[in-house]
Amino acid sequence: MNNQYLNSLPQVKNKFQVDLQPCEKVVFTAKPFGFCSESGDVLGFDTSAVTMTNQRIIADNGQGIWITDIAEDVVDMRKVETGKFLSKQVYILVTLNKEVTYGIGIQKLTGYQFHFRKKDMAVFEDIIRHMNNG
Repeated sequence: MNNQYLNSLPQVKNKFQVDLQPCEKVVFTAKPFGFCSESGDVLGFDTSAVTMTNQRIIADNGQGIWITDIAEDVVDMRKVETGKFLSKQVYILVTLNKEVTYGIGIQKLTGYQFHFRKKDMAVFEDIIRHMNNG
């Protein structure tokens, strides 16, 4: 993945007020209508907030903040479409390089699903297309 592409993107407003590290800028923000584990276990609903910087993905589900370092933790990001008609789902799948434990320590995941609205999906999809082709 071409993580350097994120540095070339313009900075957008830090509307969810995430704490930024030195040399970090916000490149994407959205309120997904769903935030799930890679297997579909619900982690958050439309009260969640997702911020992507040139270094990290920060997902806040209202009860906790999930921070993922893009260069160190992410092995793949892609758009996934499953099902047909009423059961159709379209989401961004972020695959991690290691298993993460959450909750009370017995639940585990190796990735996230972000269910964005069409406009946000198009923007995020464009970002990851450039990252995957770079």
